[in-house]
Amino acid sequence: MRTAKTTGRTGEEGAVLLIVAIALVTLLAIAALVIDLGAVRSNRAASLVAADAASTAGALDAAEGDGRAGCETALDYLELNLSGVGTLSGASCLGFPTSCDASTPSTTTTGTSGDWTVTLTYPVPDAAALLDPSAIGASGQAISTDDGDPCERFGVSITSNHEHLFASIIGAASQDTTVSSVAKTFIPPSEDFALNLLILERYDCDTITAAGSGGGLGGIVVDAVLNTDTGELDPGYIAIDSDASGVCGGDGVLDVDGSNAYIRADGPTGCDTETGTHVGPGGLTVGEGCGALRLLAPGTPGCNYPACTSSGTVSPDPSAGRERITRAPVDHRFNCKAAYPMPVGWEIDPCTDAPAPHIDNLVAAYGGTGTPTGFTSWTGAGYPCSIEGGPGTEIIAPAGNWHIDCDPFEVKRTVVFPAGDVIFDGDVVVESSGVLALNSKPAGGYPYSPDSDAAIAYMRNGNLIKAGEGSVLLYNTMMYYSASSGIAMSGGTGALTWTGPQSGNFEALSMWSESPAVHQLAGQAALDLEGVFFAPWARVVYRGNGSQEQVAAQFVSRTLSSEGQGLLVVRPNFDRAVLFPADPDTQLIR
Repeated sequence: MRTAKTTGRTGEEGAVLLIVAIALVTLLAIAALVIDLGAVRSNRAASLVAADAASTAGALDAAEGDGRAGCETALDYLELNLSGVGTLSGASCLGFPTSCDASTPSTTTTGTSGDWTVTLTYPVPDAAALLDPSAIGASGQAISTDDGDPCERFGVSITSNHEHLFASIIGAASQDTTVSSVAKTFIPPSEDFALNLLILERYDCDTITAAGSGGGLGGIVVDAVLNTDTGELDPGYIAIDSDASGVCGGDGVLDVDGSNAYIRADGPTGCDTETGTHVGPGGLTVGEGCGALRLLAPGTPGCNYPACTSSGTVSPDPSAGRERITRAPVDHRFNCKAAYPMPVGWEIDPCTDAPAPHIDNLVAAYGGTGTPTGFTSWTGAGYPCSIEGGPGTEIIAPAGNWHIDCDPFEVKRTVVFPAGDVIFDGDVVVESSGVLALNSKPAGGYPYSPDSDAAIAYMRNGNLIKAGEGSVLLYNTMMYYSASSGIAMSGGTGALTWTGPQSGNFEALSMWSESPAVHQLAGQAALDLEGVFFAPWARVVYRGNGSQEQVAAQFVSRTLSSEGQGLLVVRPNFDRAVLFPADPDTQLIR
């Protein structure tokens, strides 16, 4: 009788196959969860970055209670920064308040695009769910005084839907994630500050440039400013109004060209971006790189195109400006009017103080032709238009107001005008060993000293040209340049001393220029600038001679550049500058 043989191996093989099959399914499910949950986490991280940026931008533009402006800005940020969003349909800012107080109701708007849903809220009341943190597993956070008032808060929430690619095999088709962010805006306690450099160009790039050619020099530094109201240091500050919508050609609105060139803003020591320290005004320690570079153009934060380009050093990283600063504070101080006839796109706010159009009055009095009443004609008094002679010789004009009816007026030896105003009809050329000294006391000899608290030099036409060993001394003098005049200083061993009036309608104003021509201030053997230098239509060029020049000046110009090996350090005196209103600041509170 034949019997069948059996073994346990066949059953074991079946069991192993079953176990392997189950394990493969389990591993596949785990892999699916890992991949899809990773995508969900990536979505959440992108949402949070976008929400933080949008709430911060919205809070800035809602700083004065204009929730509608804040809403529009936040929507712009979201549509630019959320991947593949395009236009958020359904969102409208028209219902948001344009002013805000304790009785203003909270307003929301919601927009959708693809897998994204965003909701904007302003103001954000204390009871809003947005004020609970959105981090996974986080506990609630009680409202505190640090959270500000509802009108100071702007909220953004973002919900994203992720369609699972693999997890659907275990029944998980999709997953939603929601994040929220609330930013608070506030006006800093210090209401006004002495901005070092303000660049007024509104559209084009290359508005402030530095090109260093060697030795680690070649650039611009704005130093910290001693605030005499507080006794503390204010950050050195560069602001650029351009939105980079015009001509750029691959360069940013702030462009540092050359590995040895740099632009740096310094401020109170102790910041995260500090690269060194030095002793500043008042004997206080200044942190190098602790100031502010505020650019309106997109591309900030960081040195990114079109806001910033650099093969050298930019420190600290530029940050985003809230809005254009404009030339208005300078006009309001020295030429206050109810309206300003500016080209389209360059408008500024009217001056709300009592009208005091000092510049307009000056132009009306000095800007015509001929010799005005109260002035003496230079040639009519018997003086030549070309002043020559050996070293040590000088002409000291009698005190009073002078009309230099020459074109050109050539100064090749010393010419001194004591207290009084001077009108020039054409080019003023100071060369050889010539010295042109305005508002100067001749007693005691060169370099003289101020003869009065205030004087005016008026350029009807032509350029002020300084070359070679020529020196120009403008003590307590405001120099006005018409649209057909300018400055062309080529450096040399001669000195340039230029300080603004100590009193009167033009106190602290050293230069007011209506000219669009390049204004060149080349490196001098001695460069002493103090006061406000205002050239809203011109490019100001500083070409250094390999040394550091520190000036107590405030520059406001259309554009500005530093060339060569010279380092220009700009630090205005707080009480000899136009003060600008402080920017609102923001803080993420949720």
